Amino acid sequence: LWKVLAIIFIVISVALLIALIVVATKQQKGAENQDTKPKPTSKTTTSVEPCADGMTSSKEPPKSSSPFNDLTVSEITAVRDYLLKQASLNLTEYSKATVDSNYIYLIQLLPPSKEEVLEHLDNNGAKPERKAVAVVFHGATDPPVVKEYIIHPVSTPTDYKVREIPGGQKKTVPFNARPFDGVVEYNALEREIVKEAASKLAKLMSESYDGYIYIFPCVCGIKCLQFLYTAPMGFTGEDRYTWIYFFRGDVAGHYLHPLDLMFLVDHGGADVSKWKILKVLYNNQTFDTIDELAGKFENNTINKISVPAPKGTDALFSSYERREVPQPFKPMREPVQYEPDGKRYSVNGRQITYMSWSFDFRMDSNSGMQIYDIKFNGERIVYELSLQEAAATYAGFYPSPSWNNFLDGSWRMGMSSYEMVRGVDCPNTATFFDLVHMIGVGNPQTFRNAVCVFELNTGTPLRRHYDNNFYNGYKFYGGMANQVLVLRTVATVYNYDYVFDFIFYQNGVIEVKMSASGYIFGAFYNSNMDPYAYPLHEDFTSGTHDHLINYKVDLDVGGRGNSYETIEIGIENITERWFPNRRRVQKVLKRDVKKTEMDAAYKFDFDHPMYLNFFNEKKKNRMGVKKGYRIQLDNMLKQLYPEDWMITPMLSWSLYQMAVTKYKENETQSSSIYNQQSPTNSQVCN
Repeated sequence: LWKVLAIIFIVISVALLIALIVVATKQQKGAENQDTKPKPTSKTTTSVEPCADGMTSSKEPPKSSSPFNDLTVSEITAVRDYLLKQASLNLTEYSKATVDSNYIYLIQLLPPSKEEVLEHLDNNGAKPERKAVAVVFHGATDPPVVKEYIIHPVSTPTDYKVREIPGGQKKTVPFNARPFDGVVEYNALEREIVKEAASKLAKLMSESYDGYIYIFPCVCGIKCLQFLYTAPMGFTGEDRYTWIYFFRGDVAGHYLHPLDLMFLVDHGGADVSKWKILKVLYNNQTFDTIDELAGKFENNTINKISVPAPKGTDALFSSYERREVPQPFKPMREPVQYEPDGKRYSVNGRQITYMSWSFDFRMDSNSGMQIYDIKFNGERIVYELSLQEAAATYAGFYPSPSWNNFLDGSWRMGMSSYEMVRGVDCPNTATFFDLVHMIGVGNPQTFRNAVCVFELNTGTPLRRHYDNNFYNGYKFYGGMANQVLVLRTVATVYNYDYVFDFIFYQNGVIEVKMSASGYIFGAFYNSNMDPYAYPLHEDFTSGTHDHLINYKVDLDVGGRGNSYETIEIGIENITERWFPNRRRVQKVLKRDVKKTEMDAAYKFDFDHPMYLNFFNEKKKNRMGVKKGYRIQLDNMLKQLYPEDWMITPMLSWSLYQMAVTKYKENETQSSSIYNQQSPTNSQVCN
C-alpha cells in the first residue's frame, strides 16, 4: 500500500511543478509584452480597460478641490497660531481660557463666494483664495461680545478682518447669545454653582436617590450624579439662564436616568462671581435657595422622595447589551454586499464620480454635510445641497423637558460625526473619509472614518415591465436594478444619532434622508407627566417632541437663471366633449409661476396638491418642454407653535415646508449658531 501512495504523491508533485512553471512562463511573457508596448506620448491616445480593481481615477486633483476642501490640520494650526500672536486681540490659549477671557472657540473653512467659484470652474478664472473663519468669544472686553474673523491665506496667514456675521450683518453678537462651551462654561458652572450647592444637598441626594451623590468627575464604580442643562439658555440675547438637573452618571445610557432635582441658574455675562441660583425644584416643590431646601429636608418639613436605582438585570434596560433569546436562534451570518469587479465609483480627494454623477463634499463644524457642484451627465444641476439645521422641540410638566427646544447646529452637529463601524454603520465595501475640526478645543482634531460612500442595491427595480401577450406568455421583459450611490455621515448630538444619507439614483434623482437612532432624551416620570408622555420605565419617560430637519438646495438647472412654479393638480367640471348632454369631472394642471419670495413660501395643503417645479425658461428638452427639476417632499411635519410664540423666531424656517428665495451672497444659511440662546432676537430669522 505504501508503494502505491508514494507513486501517487510523486505524480501529484510533478503535476504541481508543471503548473507552477506554466504560470511563471505566462507572467514572464505578459511582462515582456507589457514592456514591448509603445510608451504613451503626448500624441498617443490611451484607453483604460475594465479591471477587477474597479473604477480608475486620475491622480491629478480635481479642479474643484481647492474651493470646497475643508481646512487641514496644518492650516487650522497656522490660523490659530497667527491669531494668538495678534496683540490687539489679547487672546488666551484655549487650555488656559476662562469665561472672562478672549479665546478662540472655532476655526474652519470659509467657503468662497459662488461668483468666484463659478468663474474659476466654468471660465478658467483665478482659483479662489482659501480663507478661514474664526469665532472668538471676547469675554475680557467691556461689554463682552462675540466676533467672527476672516483670516487669509490659510497656509501662511498675513491678514485678518472682522466679518459681518450672516443674517444680522452685524460685526458683534451679544455675549449671552454665544453657543454653550462644554469645557470652559461647563467647568465654570460646576465650580461656581453646582459644586457648592451639591455639597449642601449631599444628604438629600444620598437619601433620595439610593446612595447617589454628586461627584465631579464621575468615577467608575461609585454611585455618582452628574448634571445637564436645558436650552435655550435665555430668550433675548441679553439674558442667560438655564435649568440644571441631575441624572445617574455611572450607568450605560445615562440619558434614561434623570432625576427630579433641578436648579434655575442665572449665568449671564462674563463675571462668574455674579452667577447665582434663582430657584430650586425638588419632588415638585419649589424653594428660593439651596439653604432653604437643605434646611427643610433636615427638619423633615417637606415631602421627600425615594427613587431607587435599577438593580440586577433591570439595570441593563438602558444599555445596548443584548438580552433575551438571540435571533435567529441558530447563529447564521447575515447577507453582505459584494463588488465582484471592484468599485464602480471613483474618489479623488473629496470629489466623487459615479456613473453620470459627480460632486464635492465638505463638513461644516456646526451644521454638518455640504455638497457642492453636483453634476449629472456633465451638467451642473445643484451648486449646493447642504444640511442647515436640526431642531427638536419638547413638552412636559417639569422644566426639563418643557424648556428644551434644541437647535443642534448650536451644539456642534457637524463636529459630532464620529468614527463609523464598517459592516454596521456602513457596508464593508464602503470608502471612508476622515474629518478635521477645531471647535471647543485648543487643537485641531482628526475624526477617523467619519464619512462613508458606497454603492447600494436597494432591492427594488428602478424600472421594469413584463409585457404580457395574454396567451400564457409574454412579448418581452425589461428591467433595471436600482443601484444607487450613498454618501453618509452619522451625527451623534449627545443622545441622538442622526444618520444623514444623500442618495444618487441612476435616473437623475437625488434623495436626502435622515434616520434617527441612539437614545431618546429622558425625563423624570410621575403622574404629572401623563398629559405629555407615557411611562417607559420606572421613574422614566420622554416628553412629547418632534424633529425638524432643514436643508438648503441651490438649484442651477441649465444655468443660474431659474424660475419657480407650482403646478396644482386641480379639478375641472366640464361638459363632456364627445357627449354634450353629459358632464365630466377630471384632474387638470394649473401652473403658477411665483414672482416674489413671500408668494413662493410653501405650506402643504392636502386639498390642493402641487408639484414644485424649478425650471430654466431658456433651456428646453427635445420635446420643447422647459428643462427643470421637481422638489418632492415625501416626509413633512407641521410646526405647531404659533408664529408669535417666543421660540418661533429662532426656527422660523420651520413655519414652511419649503421657502424659495433669490440667491444672495449675504444669505448663505437659514440658521445660525447664535439662534439657540437668543430665540426672540435671532441672528438669522427668515
